[in-house]
Amino acid sequence: MGTKNTVKKESGNYTAWFVKNVCAAVVAGIFIFKCLDTQEGYKWVYHSMLKGNMELIKAHPKATLEERNKFKLGTDYEYLLFVKNATPEDAVILYPSREDFLPEGVNSPFKQDIQNKLWALRFLYPRKLVLPSEMETNRYADDITHVAIVNGRGYERLGYEADERMEFGILPLNR
Repeated sequence: MGTKNTVKKESGNYTAWFVKNVCAAVVAGIFIFKCLDTQEGYKWVYHSMLKGNMELIKAHPKATLEERNKFKLGTDYEYLLFVKNATPEDAVILYPSREDFLPEGVNSPFKQDIQNKLWALRFLYPRKLVLPSEMETNRYADDITHVAIVNGRGYERLGYEADERMEFGILPLNR
């Protein structure tokens, strides 16, 4: 008889445990879906970023990550890829300011994300970036090895007169 009671007791414990976990999962699910509908950041991640990425993957299933980034990010990604390939991993780059990337009155090929230093570091790591506004405060300001040129701007930051001017590029700080 004692065995039947033990089995019933264990079965009752399991059922209670199962019901509690199902209830917790339902509450967590409601909370997550409520957050997706009310929080702008979550809305953007789910409705724009995740769905957009999935559509791109479905449209180009055999594309490499690099090709998908080019489709999605365009000139921003191509420029960062160029900078990455043209500089050594230990480079410290004087990175253009927002005004250099998106000058007023000029039809720049760049979008807004590229001017964000943290966003650019995601692609350029382990290289380090220094913004012109950080020249007094950034600990890497004295170690700059390269200057990024965008929209024909940045030559004034070089330690020499460039022989040839280009619209976009990356040049060593000193010859």
